[in-house]
Amino acid sequence: MNYELEILNLKRRVEELERLLQAREPQVQPASAESTSASNRDKTKYMLDGKVYPKNRLVLAIVKKYTEQHNPTFEQLNNVFDKSLQGSLGVVETYENAAQISDCAKRYFMKDEDVLSLNGQKVVVCTQWGIFNIVKFVKRAQSLGFVIETI
Repeated sequence: MNYELEILNLKRRVEELERLLQAREPQVQPASAESTSASNRDKTKYMLDGKVYPKNRLVLAIVKKYTEQHNPTFEQLNNVFDKSLQGSLGVVETYENAAQISDCAKRYFMKDEDVLSLNGQKVVVCTQWGIFNIVKFVKRAQSLGFVIETI
């Protein structure tokens, strides 16, 4: 019986202390979704041929290297690095189609040094890579013989 009374008194004391703490602590505003996502962004780097790359530059380097080795058409390249690896934008797109998107410079590597030329057709590589879709891409690249190390 004495034990039950002690437990009840302790519960009341805990509740009282929690109320006091709440009253003393300044009210903290929750972080905005933007600041939270930026601070929690995955910044994993990858090594390919002794060079370290962020996700999107790794994809660009692999697609460039693949095109140098195999000289594919756009259709062949699009089959090797199919849309399912990236998502809605796909891994590669023709320059003409990408240029139709209002924020194409955010979505694709559009600078001259990054644009691929496949049998005279200009092709761009998607910049939109995150922790979930990069895994699929890396697996595909490894199955093609690329040696990629996660750093």
